[in-house]
Amino acid sequence: MKMHKSLWVLMVAVVSAFALAACGGGGGGGGGGGASTTIEIASDGENLAYDKKEFTVPTGQTITLTFKNTSTAQQHNIVIVKGGEDVAAKVDEEAINAGPPDFLPADRTDIIAATKMLGPGGSETITFTAPAPGTYVFLCTYPAHYAGGMKGVMTVVP
Repeated sequence: MKMHKSLWVLMVAVVSAFALAACGGGGGGGGGGGASTTIEIASDGENLAYDKKEFTVPTGQTITLTFKNTSTAQQHNIVIVKGGEDVAAKVDEEAINAGPPDFLPADRTDIIAATKMLGPGGSETITFTAPAPGTYVFLCTYPAHYAGGMKGVMTVVP
């Protein structure tokens, strides 16, 4: 009976060790490993701009982004694309062709995350996983807003 109890204790110890290793924070190595980051961005009143032009997040982390449209007259959204200005321009053109209500392309292949088009005073929170390290443009896809300068950069770091 003593042997059974010892074996059982050993099995519990081994399973516990594996569980801790799976959850463990190997400190500093890539990815957020379950961590999360909260970002708040708003439109800049009646200007065609965001109140933040850039933000940085760690790769692999869960990102919770809240966008608030502070305009009293204009509609805005925030769309984060899988690339730079070339991808942003393509998404913007496709979004304009898609039209209302959200001005978002049906094919979302080039989009990491996006809010719906928000009326004045509107707010929406979206959640996504930060992609591989690099720089990614975010923009408003309402017609002429991207061309007018409503854009910024999300930098993803290891």
